[in-house]
Amino acid sequence: MTPQPTVGEIVAITTIDSDPRLLVCTADNEHVTGVLLADLSTETIQRLRTSEPDTATRRELTTAIVPADNLMSFTVPTTDYARVERNSSRPEPFAGGKQ
Repeated sequence: MTPQPTVGEIVAITTIDSDPRLLVCTADNEHVTGVLLADLSTETIQRLRTSEPDTATRRELTTAIVPADNLMSFTVPTTDYARVERNSSRPEPFAGGKQ
């Protein structure tokens, strides 16, 4: 079973062939909701990359992104995503796929 992601973490939607990346905005036991990275500006993506694994900064960025009216959010069941990046509690990066 894949552990529940935290706000600001980036996951892949595994039920779509291209495994699009999703910036997690909310998560509960049944669903993960977020914004597709493809919908974010280059500057925002760069700020996310440089903040990793600083989860406090990631949460702040996510809080600023969520209210943007022009970004579409996606909600997927917790069985339909895979972690694709480093968790701050682990020293090595996630290789992708189900952990």
